[in-house]
Amino acid sequence: MGKITILGSAAAEGIPAMFCNCRVCTEAWKNGGRDRRMRAAYRLNDRVRVDFGPDSFCQELKYQLHSENLKHLFITHSHEDHLYCDLLDYRRPGFSVVAEDNILNIYGNVGVMDAIYTHFAKKRCNFRLYRINPVEIKAFEPVELPGEDMTFYPLIANHMPTEQPNFYVIRHGDKWLMIANDTGYFCEEDWQFIAGLGIRFDVVITDCTGGIRDIRDGHMSGRYVIDTKKRLEEMGRVDKNTQYFINHFSHNGRLTHAEFEAHYNPFGIRVGYDGLEIEY
Repeated sequence: MGKITILGSAAAEGIPAMFCNCRVCTEAWKNGGRDRRMRAAYRLNDRVRVDFGPDSFCQELKYQLHSENLKHLFITHSHEDHLYCDLLDYRRPGFSVVAEDNILNIYGNVGVMDAIYTHFAKKRCNFRLYRINPVEIKAFEPVELPGEDMTFYPLIANHMPTEQPNFYVIRHGDKWLMIANDTGYFCEEDWQFIAGLGIRFDVVITDCTGGIRDIRDGHMSGRYVIDTKKRLEEMGRVDKNTQYFINHFSHNGRLTHAEFEAHYNPFGIRVGYDGLEIEY
């Protein structure tokens, strides 16, 4: 039995967003609970997570994450709400006590690697001082984590033109997961790769940044969220036993949590929220 914890469910601004008095943010202040959202990130266990944004310290406290145990950090892309390098500075001696053999492997595309190398070049320090090991990954090339009985497959996210961002298909034991925020409707190379795996997903989490508006590229929402699920069903990759979620919401999507549920639940799509634990 495994478990994904949604550590954050918001897009870059968070909800309620700073400086904002839109209806969704006003409702979030009033309602609290599932309407208040930190930036998107995910925990698979004490040692494996996806994304590391500016809310990581708040998430550490709220969910008692114990980041001293973290060994494998997979980054989707270099946008600041998914990779906040400043927090990695605290692995340096004087800020934290990190054992010599406690290495944090950080996996990402070439844009992620550039962001990490640029950040630490300004510090004029090597990665050994921080116990960090950056690992460049390439689309569709599996990353094996034998100690976790996990395989990460980076797919191509339809998100940003300045790098090749990723989302992840993950094998954990005999279970299959997909974490696919910060992507629009999948490209054909992704569909072909998913078809070739010949598996059924136990858990799927896709992007729904724009509420019920029909957004196809960069992010996705509206009918493209529903079309993605239908295509996966037609391929036999999703069925009635798949736990299917949306996540990564912007206040510009103009929906509260309850309004998201009212629209998407009838399609068999559940709505993510901060602290949601998905057992599989």
